[in-house]
Amino acid sequence: MADKKLIYKAAVFHKHKEPFTIETIEAPELKGEQVLIKTAGAGLCHTDLHIWLGEFPGIPEKIPAVLGHEPSGYVAAKGESVPDHIKVGMKVLVQGGYYSEDDIYTLKGHNCLAVKQCQSWTGSYGLYGGAYAEYFMVPSYRYLVNAEGLDDLVAASSLTDAGLTPYRAVKRGLNLVREFVEPEDFAVVVAVGGLGSYAPQWLNVLAPYLNVIAVDAKDEALELASKVAKIHTTVNPKKEDAVKKIKEVVGNKKIPLILDFVGLENILPTYLPLLAPGGTYVQVGLGAPKTSFPILDLVIKEWNIIGSLWGSVADLREVVGFARKGAVKYRELVTKRWKLEEINEAFDTMHKGKYVGRMVIAFE
Repeated sequence: MADKKLIYKAAVFHKHKEPFTIETIEAPELKGEQVLIKTAGAGLCHTDLHIWLGEFPGIPEKIPAVLGHEPSGYVAAKGESVPDHIKVGMKVLVQGGYYSEDDIYTLKGHNCLAVKQCQSWTGSYGLYGGAYAEYFMVPSYRYLVNAEGLDDLVAASSLTDAGLTPYRAVKRGLNLVREFVEPEDFAVVVAVGGLGSYAPQWLNVLAPYLNVIAVDAKDEALELASKVAKIHTTVNPKKEDAVKKIKEVVGNKKIPLILDFVGLENILPTYLPLLAPGGTYVQVGLGAPKTSFPILDLVIKEWNIIGSLWGSVADLREVVGFARKGAVKYRELVTKRWKLEEINEAFDTMHKGKYVGRMVIAFE
């Protein structure tokens, strides 16, 4: 008798701005390096919201599709070329920056920058690749990071993007400013309610000598960030002049690093002038398609204005290592756990911004 096929539930995307439908899917046949993951948690990310809204034309490239690129789970099955150290039942996090061809970026460990990257990551594999499902297929075991030792696998799903993206952004920014940084200087994090909620913690871990200023228009976001990280000053731009307040706090010290997790058109021009000579402004948020900055100051003050995209498999291994040691609090940042059947309500909550921290679809 032939083996019984695995049937599982998934939230399927059919059309922009239309509700997901919960459907049953037959698991694909695995080959080569492919791995099937039984989902534990799937973080809800604004990137998927942008896709659902139709703000990234041509993504996903295959419809219908299952979205979700912030997953944790267990190895359920594997192809014939997967090595023995990848065990069935093993706890894993998945870095979803899949690519189709090696190049200089992948060979140096930066798979998130691959030229021939699979469009929309997990969504590029149609019904099989997204984590808003009880199971999903990973094209290669090389995207898996061992998650043994993490005590809350559902919450740990947020580490694969919400934890990973700020980690890479902080690390890249610090690498550019180290020669100018002095003890008691300041770093400013703009927006700590969603993706940026991890950034103050990473600054504490990687640059404990820096004072952190957190800026957010929601008091509850500032309060949550202050519970999990050491923050020198919180600023709510809806209640006070943020630039004036920051200048008063910094005094005769300087700001060599600013991290922007909003990306609205007016944010960079507002906070960039605070940056010290030789400082770095890291743009992470994608809230607006364009902004502006003064070229004269850029040259005279030797500012660095850089983008930072997600993170690599190597970065995720480092993130998990810090989480295992308790250096970063990930469980405390998960403020809401949804069932798969509640995904449309969850996306509505994201769309309306009615949350702080991170939300996940929980499968256990």
